[in-house]
Amino acid sequence: MKQSYDEGQNLRVFECALVRFVDATFDNHRSRYSRLHSSDRVFFFTVLAEVQRTGTRLNFSPSVSTVWFGDYYFSKYYGYAKYRELFSLTHARLLWWFESDEDIYHPTPHQTDFYTEITQAEMDNRLAARSTWNDVLTSFDMEHPGPEDFHLLREFSHSLVSLLDYVEDQLNEE
Repeated sequence: MKQSYDEGQNLRVFECALVRFVDATFDNHRSRYSRLHSSDRVFFFTVLAEVQRTGTRLNFSPSVSTVWFGDYYFSKYYGYAKYRELFSLTHARLLWWFESDEDIYHPTPHQTDFYTEITQAEMDNRLAARSTWNDVLTSFDMEHPGPEDFHLLREFSHSLVSLLDYVEDQLNEE
């Protein structure tokens, strides 16, 4: 039982160091996409030692949303994907880099890949909007529009606004 408690404590210490490192290293939009260097690894272990020494704990859990299986990073980097199911994009990127020394944003010294992450909720919204749009197109009578045609058009408009609001919220979180 003591070993299980110690493992839980170690995980909490690691998570706290991970969150503190990300907050300190990726403190603005530009630095979030910067290339990771060996000095970042040293800094992380410094933060980890400080968290262990001081007993600092998290007061929150990083929010995690389900990523769409066809998302670029999720489908290309298996190791990243296993972390992304538990942590946010930034935290998962960092953990995969620690494990593999492969930065998903900078796969080679002369290449950079920045893609917006696609969540499952966003895909569900896209599919719902597309379905509504298809319903509108197939049922809308251009020659003799009736009240039901305008109702479908209004429903589609609301779906589209919801989708755009969701996408804007996702971009603001970045």
